[in-house]
Amino acid sequence: MKFGNDSSVTVENNGENQGMITGANYGSMTQNQYGLGYSDTKALCLDIVHDEIAKYRAEALIEAQRRSEELFESIVRKLDDKKMTDAQALAEFRNPAMQFDYFEAQKAYMKAGTPELAEMLSDILVERISESSRSLLQIALGEAIRVAPKLIPAQMATLALIFNIRYSHTPQVDHYDRLVFYLKGAILPIFKMGVSQNYSEFQHLYFAGCCQQQTFGKDLIEWFKESYSGVFMQGFMPEEVPKDSNNIGLDTLYPCLFTTCTYDSNKIQIAAFNKADLLVKIKEMSILPEHSELLQKTFKDNLLPNDKAKELVEKLVPEMKEVFEYWNNSVIKNCILSSVGIVIAAEYSKKVNTYIYDLKMWI
Repeated sequence: MKFGNDSSVTVENNGENQGMITGANYGSMTQNQYGLGYSDTKALCLDIVHDEIAKYRAEALIEAQRRSEELFESIVRKLDDKKMTDAQALAEFRNPAMQFDYFEAQKAYMKAGTPELAEMLSDILVERISESSRSLLQIALGEAIRVAPKLIPAQMATLALIFNIRYSHTPQVDHYDRLVFYLKGAILPIFKMGVSQNYSEFQHLYFAGCCQQQTFGKDLIEWFKESYSGVFMQGFMPEEVPKDSNNIGLDTLYPCLFTTCTYDSNKIQIAAFNKADLLVKIKEMSILPEHSELLQKTFKDNLLPNDKAKELVEKLVPEMKEVFEYWNNSVIKNCILSSVGIVIAAEYSKKVNTYIYDLKMWI
């Protein structure tokens, strides 16, 4: 191929089919092996993206409105279940702080749209509407609305497990049947929802302000023994009951404070659910300081060793073995909840185990 300065262009073929093509017109021939240029490609992509975003924006708006209405209907339904009048709810919504909290919940659910989050946010909002006075609980509820959307279900279950073991105690667990009912009704359902396994999930809980990490933590059985001491007593024979300085047995002085041992029916034990319950009884009975100290020491010293207590629990509820392994070998045992963590944990717990929790007991 020859390109000259004149008007002719000559193309020669010296192969099998020889020939020559000539032309007398000025011009140029450009061959681009790489497709469109950068500017053309960018313009084309922007046009496509603009059209698609416009289409998706309209669809997203419809979906956002649907989610907003869904959240609102859930709140209204729960307010009705709680027997709260329209006047009471509207009175709180006149408060700008309440409106900001509602908008935060609305925005979070419009963004995420998961059923679990809708349930959680509507529960917290109902509690928030009920807490009209400026209090720590009101502040914690407002913060929980902002934090809950930042958590995944496993993290909420983890907070709930900590809450039910360290903070919330079922009263009157005075026999193994009630202990089993508590473990199967309050603890196992939460654990089976799936709890955090990765350390990164705990790091995020710290970041979100739901909990803090202690240097030391208790094994799970120690929490059970502290909360439900009455079903973890070794017991003692009547002749082994401690005596006061006048050599009078405590069971003789206070027979109503002693009962048949749950662990060994041939023995007796102090009749109290836990230390707090014992202190209440001591105060109600106006027991002398000397006797009070002796009763408390006897109560503490009579607890089963950890290994026997753990063996007892696993015998009663074999599924608890997995919970023990998780708690004792995880950083969860070092976690203490913040006020925000307690709110989220209690609301999540209610959804899973249907227990009723009064947040004012902890906040």
